[in-house]
Amino acid sequence: MILCVGLAADETFVYTVAALIAARAKIRVLDLGQLAYSGSLQIYLDEPLDSVLELHKAEYRLDSFDGAWVRMVDISGAAPTQQLARRSSDQYRALCKLFEVVPYPVVNPPARNASNFSKVLHSTALGSMTGWQVPRTCLTNDAEEARTFISSCPQGAIFKGVSGQKTWASTYDQRCHESRLELLLKCPTLFQERIDGPDVRVHTVGDEVFAEAIESRNLDYRKVPGNRYTAISPPDDVVRGCRALVVGLGVPFLGVDFKVARRTNDWFFLEANAAPCYQGYDRRADRAISRSIAKFLSRSNW
Repeated sequence: MILCVGLAADETFVYTVAALIAARAKIRVLDLGQLAYSGSLQIYLDEPLDSVLELHKAEYRLDSFDGAWVRMVDISGAAPTQQLARRSSDQYRALCKLFEVVPYPVVNPPARNASNFSKVLHSTALGSMTGWQVPRTCLTNDAEEARTFISSCPQGAIFKGVSGQKTWASTYDQRCHESRLELLLKCPTLFQERIDGPDVRVHTVGDEVFAEAIESRNLDYRKVPGNRYTAISPPDDVVRGCRALVVGLGVPFLGVDFKVARRTNDWFFLEANAAPCYQGYDRRADRAISRSIAKFLSRSNW
């Protein structure tokens, strides 16, 4: 039996619940919104399998599950009352701690891969773990420093936000952006040397690897339709590195992003997401990723 905990408004959570059902996995589902309104928790971190979650008079005993699919979202900021906000926040923190210590597979323990709060720290730390190269990067709120870095990039530069929040990459265009560099003083920004070539997303589930190359007319392929997607077999060092991240970070499921230089075929690591929105890639892979998740959660040796 697999416990699924997440938000009914989260498309990736709902997609995976449906995929687990299609894979004939036995599941029970807990919605975080309903849990905040009507549920209760009895959590014992020293004996996590004694913990019980309750919703609408139904009990979810942690010792009755073989694995958990978890997409924790802190919804307290959207609560209609202060009391409900506190309740939701307390439940969120308690469940995050619980899914760090349960002794069966969890995809994914919510507090892992914490370096992603800072994109520079994240890419350099994980790049060091794997030996992958990362694009030349400059994080600054100084306009002159940004100009110096941009001028040192023969193929141009891109820029994006610096935090762990979802951000969009844009190509630096001197005609449009030069006059705005002075705004950096109040808005630190991440600049990177532009890598001319396709994007690659690698999904790793345990030791299984699924890779797709993306050719797009836009720098950030997520913004536009009409991209060309091709399933590929990544180089051995990329496969080894992805598996090493899964083990080193303690997260069974990762979406790992790369750029591949068209001229040299060098791979550059960008990011490893421990809560990837993977459903589009999974559909194009004939549901291979979600079947792998279902298989992994049925194991007992993680």
